[in-house]
Amino acid sequence: MEEQIEQRAFRVREFRGYALNFAARLEASVPHTILRLLQASSLSRTVFFAAAAQIDLDRPEAFLAQIEVRAADVLADFHGLDPLAQVARALILMKPRRTLEVLYGSCPDGLLGLFERFGSQPLYSPDVYRLAFELFSDPRHRRRAKILGQIPGQVRPEHVTVAASLDERLLHRSVLERCHQREVAALNRFVEMIVDLCGATPELIRESLDQLAVGTRGCKMNEWAESWMARQVHLPFAAPIPSSDPDLRLRLGRELDDLGRRLRNCAAQRKSFTFQGERLIYEVVTPGEQAVLELLRLTSGDQTHWVCEELRAPRNRRVSPETAAWVQAKLDRYGIFYQSVAPPTADEEALHRLVDHTTAFAWDRQREAADEGGDDADLDALLDDLEQEIHGREAA
Repeated sequence: MEEQIEQRAFRVREFRGYALNFAARLEASVPHTILRLLQASSLSRTVFFAAAAQIDLDRPEAFLAQIEVRAADVLADFHGLDPLAQVARALILMKPRRTLEVLYGSCPDGLLGLFERFGSQPLYSPDVYRLAFELFSDPRHRRRAKILGQIPGQVRPEHVTVAASLDERLLHRSVLERCHQREVAALNRFVEMIVDLCGATPELIRESLDQLAVGTRGCKMNEWAESWMARQVHLPFAAPIPSSDPDLRLRLGRELDDLGRRLRNCAAQRKSFTFQGERLIYEVVTPGEQAVLELLRLTSGDQTHWVCEELRAPRNRRVSPETAAWVQAKLDRYGIFYQSVAPPTADEEALHRLVDHTTAFAWDRQREAADEGGDDADLDALLDDLEQEIHGREAA
């Protein structure tokens, strides 16, 4: 009894765009060119698509001249064929490595493996094939080629374009897996900022990237960026209040987290503002009432001014009139503007009621009235317990 060999069903893997236009023109000179491509391996198809991106069929003589130099034996039996037919027959006869050698002049180590992992469809950007060759052939881009080789599974064109344009300090598999091309400029800018604002060195940046999980999908670089903002120690300009001032202390990075816990406010959410120099948070450290001062940076041409946006006691309550007056005197000394950091007087409140005018302190009065009624007692106790638990974990 003859053994029957099971045949796998043939599955048509169509392709479109510039690759199909290229193949159709060759089909007119050499029939069944497209049929061969439908049956070809993924690597053979990818190399053909790279040829479609590189060869100008309106001037086929240039490619034929390259064959003449690097694979003359291929053209030996092509006498009497028109140029397009010669191109089609050459692409059919040459092995993938030899085709790349003719297209680019060489086939550096690793390039063939990368092309095989591009998949069976033409890349949406035909320039990526050439870009991949340049990364693998230029010794200056050895690290970029190495990172591309570390990507498991199918390699997308975004991997190549990102690897080509990332700052050297960001060349890491985890970045390549998470980053989109539209984010590269921002990441390159960010790495420059952390050098200036956080004292980052290439070694420290590398260590922080090593801590990111690899082989993930759908993850972004936000978590990594937030970890660096927490390490901010410098400003990109001179602070409006000198560091020698004994009463007002600038808080940056992790200090904002600590400030938010101690005074129960949203200082921790201000790290991105202080990192970009848009807003600054100062803590009033003079013995007496605790308070936080938030300054907003205003610019006009080459001039910069600062204005006081907030002056708040713990839990964002209003400060006493005495503290407000003391802070205003400090701000006057440094030329910092403010609209009002003190609650209105009784006469002013009466006028506000007359004209139905609501001030920024109206919410404070409602909150204080609730506090006096004991409505927040349970919430205060809960926050106290939570704060003690957090400090206990940090101490451990």
